[in-house]
Amino acid sequence: MEKLRDNIEHIDVARLIAEGGGKDFLINLDLHLPRKDATNLLLKGGFIIILCKGRGGRVVINGKEYRVEGNNVIVLSENQLINYIEPVLLTENNLIALLPEYILRLPSPVDTNFFSYSRYRAVITLTDAKFDDLYSYYRFIHKEMNEEGRYQREIVSAIFSALILEILGEYERIYHLQPDMTIRHESLSDRFFRLLALHFREEHTVRYYADRLNLTPKYLSTAIKRITGRPILDWIHEALLIEAAMLLRTTDLTVQEIADRLNFSTPSAFVQFFKKHTGTTPKRLTV
Repeated sequence: MEKLRDNIEHIDVARLIAEGGGKDFLINLDLHLPRKDATNLLLKGGFIIILCKGRGGRVVINGKEYRVEGNNVIVLSENQLINYIEPVLLTENNLIALLPEYILRLPSPVDTNFFSYSRYRAVITLTDAKFDDLYSYYRFIHKEMNEEGRYQREIVSAIFSALILEILGEYERIYHLQPDMTIRHESLSDRFFRLLALHFREEHTVRYYADRLNLTPKYLSTAIKRITGRPILDWIHEALLIEAAMLLRTTDLTVQEIADRLNFSTPSAFVQFFKKHTGTTPKRLTV
């Protein structure tokens, strides 16, 4: 990853939204890909949800490779590194960009499973019918964003919340409804990331995931480092930090309650972990 650092184009979500005429939310139904030489992109300061029809392209997001074919939802969050291996040819491409502050103002907190699932499976494939369903949300949001009305903000928030739940439902279908039917056909990294997305709140050790995969901790650690370029503990810790930050920003849970939810032995252990990896305390994040 260090070798790529000088060839990375940063995508500042706040700037993207401002240039599109938005404040903390932007929807675009005709997004163009970055220029061809911008093959390494780093997302900063927000979230992007892309609904697209792709042909023949491959993309690597945080060390995981995806083939973008057919109907896709791509969910990108802060600090994700995107590498294009092959050009992604798109026949339809629609984008929603939003700042974390927008999520804070939603009528009810977004299920944080959405962010943990999407962090480790950024690209999922949809049926034609589901793609059409989600596209109808995009069109409705786009229509409301371009109209003035007394309840425009409330309507857009409600539709966006429904869109998130629809996408979350697709993740639930992939992760929960057919676990035994798909896991045998997935790569080792896919199996690890699927287990991580489901169990990171309770299980923080490499041994747990190695045991579930019938491997030794050393073998799994070596394999994940080779496949993704990052140590396996980085992925486990990052999952915890993202979840902790989202809970701190979007809920009224106390530090102790979050420590319990994330299975830390004590609140002080959670605070020390958080400060070690972020340089700040959980309380300062809520100010």
